Amino acid sequence: MILTFKNLILSLLRNLFPQKAFCFILIFSVLVNFLTVFGQQLKPQSFSDREIYLQKIQKAQGEKLDDFTLNIAKGFLNRPYKASTLEINKEEKLVVNLKEFDCATFVESCLAMGLTYRKNDINFEKFKYFLKRLRYYNKGEIKGYESRIHYFSDWIYTHNQDGLLEDLTASMGGVEYKKNINFMSTHWEKYPFQQNGALKEKIQKIEERISSQTYYFIPKSKIKSIENQFQNGDIIAITTNVEGLDISHQGFAIRLSDNRVYFLHASSDNKRVMVSEKPLAEYMSTKKIQTGIMVARLK
Repeated sequence: MILTFKNLILSLLRNLFPQKAFCFILIFSVLVNFLTVFGQQLKPQSFSDREIYLQKIQKAQGEKLDDFTLNIAKGFLNRPYKASTLEINKEEKLVVNLKEFDCATFVESCLAMGLTYRKNDINFEKFKYFLKRLRYYNKGEIKGYESRIHYFSDWIYTHNQDGLLEDLTASMGGVEYKKNINFMSTHWEKYPFQQNGALKEKIQKIEERISSQTYYFIPKSKIKSIENQFQNGDIIAITTNVEGLDISHQGFAIRLSDNRVYFLHASSDNKRVMVSEKPLAEYMSTKKIQTGIMVARLK
């Protein structure tokens, strides 16, 4: 806007102050140039996802192996939250977005970056390979909307089976988690392909399979008593009492200076990536729809 009106202002100065126009014009020109340069310096840098990946992965190097994924996740603190980041294409394909996250894409993106580091194969194409591997069934095979792993309990189950993760829930004192999973098919109008009846039937079959599998969860009343078993960077999936839904939120475990375990997550309430103000046990105690947690760890 400053540059748009520059010529108009200069013309007005000449007409209003003909004898002192030169001085006014000189001062005004210096001021405009200063504001232009200063404004460019303040303008946020627009980095590509490739550049963001390289920046974050390089800063994570040299840290202890158990902490590297968490260090990557901490590098995204205060990044903005954005819902439905994957629902942007008419046909299913890999979406990469390291500028803003929902809770699931935050976890997947940090883990995919961590996997390239762990495998000692640091490059953006390998990051995309692991992101696809984490997000889709059959080790990353994209075959339509139904090939994406939509339910996070099944996400943990699938990658425990294929060797990427270890589901620690039962060994940490979890109890069996029985629930009829059908939230997507019973709320089909909320999803992008609501007119596609054949796709809905495919999702229903996936839900039936998920409901038949054996899962465990740790009730939220027991979380504080098992805090000593958590490691930095453990994946935390929060179970819910919402009918038909398995998991309502996910993030990472992070141990702070008071030796308590907190929750690092992309928060829909606070619209940013953040660490919970209270330890995980206290954070969950006031949330009525949250019933407990599942815990997984990279192998």
